[in-house]
Amino acid sequence: MTLTDPDYGVHHSRTTPEELLVFSILSRAILDLFGSVGLTANEDEAKTAKRDALIFLTQKSGGWAKRRNELCEAIGVDGDDMRARVVRVLEGDTMALETYETRGSLTQVAEARALWEYEKSATERARTATIEAKLYRRKEKPTRKQNSFTKYSDVRPIVFKLLDRPRSFKDLIIATNGDVSDFTIREVLRIGIQKGEVIKPENATYVLASVPQTAVAEVTV
Repeated sequence: MTLTDPDYGVHHSRTTPEELLVFSILSRAILDLFGSVGLTANEDEAKTAKRDALIFLTQKSGGWAKRRNELCEAIGVDGDDMRARVVRVLEGDTMALETYETRGSLTQVAEARALWEYEKSATERARTATIEAKLYRRKEKPTRKQNSFTKYSDVRPIVFKLLDRPRSFKDLIIATNGDVSDFTIREVLRIGIQKGEVIKPENATYVLASVPQTAVAEVTV
């Protein structure tokens, strides 16, 4: 290669500005997680930054994982392999970051591991709470009460006994405490009206035809 070669002095191993920016972003995430967090105004912001770094570096799927893998791909690094290495450190491996050039700055590995355990347990707690809530709702789901009386011959005397005064259909349901089929009550009233045994002195109320009208008037006044 001579000086007249147009590619003289250009090497493919040279890092581009774009790649340097990606390296800076990934290195900052590593440092935020395992070292002291910089550029934060207070302790709460520092905790938030450390947690964000943890999620960014360890999430298996979702927006954070997608962004991490895109950045890693831009510099020829396997994003899943990077995640696996970080997780090994968080799980207690002391050698996974030996190749990290500024590992001397990673002074808060113990804190990162504690945060990792907390986040894992929080995820498990949330999953357990969701399962328990579903089981509770299934257990507490109200079951429709079975009517004790459904036959017309059984329901008719019960209803007629209650029609010694004007009562609405709702009154009859409440008075029978749900033990009597509402469908059969309607049948008793319908057939009773057809036979002239039941009358409707006022709209939406029923009473036996044999009940004196003076008594009905007293109740409805």
